[in-house]
Amino acid sequence: MSFRLLALSVLGAALLTAGCGGGDVTGLEGANEANGKALFTGEGQCGRCHTLADAGTVSQVGPDLDQAFGYACEQGFDESTFFDVVRGQIDIPGENSQMPADLVTGQDAADVAAYVASVAGANIPGCGETTTGETTTAAPG
Repeated sequence: MSFRLLALSVLGAALLTAGCGGGDVTGLEGANEANGKALFTGEGQCGRCHTLADAGTVSQVGPDLDQAFGYACEQGFDESTFFDVVRGQIDIPGENSQMPADLVTGQDAADVAAYVASVAGANIPGCGETTTGETTTAAPG
């Protein structure tokens, strides 16, 4: 069930981003993750409702973003998938969500999505950096 929901979210996010002109807004590659973190923890107020280890935020209102992306990360989904899902949720939150639509917009939304995609689930076994013997490798993402 979770995999289907993730797949539908990714498809919806891809359709949303494809139809949103906004030539000045970058995708994952051109996003500013430092600005995204600043917005997540400050002005954008995402951290008031979402737990995210890298941001040092803990909340019980919205989904724990580390846990939400942990399973998908273990299954090999990459950072671009997480970016698309987060970007779609920022634009159009799920039904019955307490999150207001367009809490951040334009480039700021791309920056927040890129930041979350780069760190969510990093504390979940099998995601983020792992160490095996003397070699450190980065997990998919």
